Amino acid sequence: MRVMIIGGTKFMGPFVIKRLINMGHEVTAFHRGQTELEPSLGAEELLGDRNDFNALKDAVESCAPDVILDMVLFTAQQAQGLQVAAQGIAKRIVAVSGIDVYQAYGRLHNAGSVPIEAGSITEDNPLLSVDMPLVTSGSRMHPWLGAQRDMMAAEGAIMGMGSLAGTLLRLPLIYGESDFLHRVHGDLRRMDDGRPAIIVQEDMADWRWSRGYVENMAEAVALAVDKDKAAGRIYNVADNTALSTVDWIKAIGKAAGWRGKVVPVPRDQLPEEMRTHIESEQHLVVDTRRIRSELGYKDVVSQQEALTRSIAWERENPPADAAGAEYEYTIEDMLLAKFA
Repeated sequence: MRVMIIGGTKFMGPFVIKRLINMGHEVTAFHRGQTELEPSLGAEELLGDRNDFNALKDAVESCAPDVILDMVLFTAQQAQGLQVAAQGIAKRIVAVSGIDVYQAYGRLHNAGSVPIEAGSITEDNPLLSVDMPLVTSGSRMHPWLGAQRDMMAAEGAIMGMGSLAGTLLRLPLIYGESDFLHRVHGDLRRMDDGRPAIIVQEDMADWRWSRGYVENMAEAVALAVDKDKAAGRIYNVADNTALSTVDWIKAIGKAAGWRGKVVPVPRDQLPEEMRTHIESEQHLVVDTRRIRSELGYKDVVSQQEALTRSIAWERENPPADAAGAEYEYTIEDMLLAKFA
């Protein structure tokens, strides 16, 4: 099968390409050329901007894909342009979205007055409403909710393409090798600096959020591309276990060889720069049974092994602004003297 990927050069993209090629598919990555695609992956390349309709149309016609995987979809306009470009050529479009389109995400940031949603979030749970206020605690606008509205519109366009079948994958926070956001770095740096304890905000200690290791998430995306039965379906994807904030730090510590402890501190005792302003009673844990039962998805890498690999990569590739920098722990030492 011929697969055209829009994007695919950063973080999760190369893992997806490698998995699809191992499945026996012919893969072409259509991207802007701002990030080099590793030649050893064996994928073809087409350069261009997906927001330039003529470039997109030429790429689709040149590749003639059976399935298009859109990894950089953000707006309904992009989805509609892709529909026109792919009509009569591709059979399906698979698009990557996120679990932050759910209403629970808005409630997490104090947006609106909807009730706390208990239990795991299924694909049928309510999404963010278009009239939900974009306000979080302290009357500060949350910067991401506007983008999630755009993503919801893009999702609607993908799933409403008529004769061109769509598939949506709602992914969680992703961590692992090549994570340019370095999501494991903050805790790992403290561990590697020999800190005896790591502070967490007390009301966040038991808060749970679905995460996904990059190779596991790539496996799910590849399965959705590979299996025609995914047409017309929406899937939550995440690792099987969603740890609390404290348990997540402890899992990193176990993989990193750290023997310190985690110390909860009341929010009002933390300086503003250390506070988290979310509704911690609203967990963001998704139910992934649909993709596991329908497509046979399973975590191909255990959480402990995933963290071991992530830590090894992070130690070799620290953030540019952290390399050689000294962390200032004076405030943390004062808090630990009081609460540890």
